[in-house]
Amino acid sequence: MAKKIPFRHRSLIFALIMSFNTSAIVSAVIISLHIQTFAQFIRVWPSSFAIGWPLVFVAILIIAPLVNKFLDLFIEAT
Repeated sequence: MAKKIPFRHRSLIFALIMSFNTSAIVSAVIISLHIQTFAQFIRVWPSSFAIGWPLVFVAILIIAPLVNKFLDLFIEAT
């Protein structure tokens, strides 16, 4: 069995994967609503995604722990 990544990296890897997917989907949908052709989409999307991904990554790193602490006030631990 392959060696697993240490648990201490979980939050960082979660933010990386979540921000990638969120940025890809949101930027693709917004751009597709504002362009006329697929060629325009292919030309515009990569740069929009490249700007959005780091922003969403940092936002998730900052916001996720705050949301978890907030939810701890209202949700019973098992």
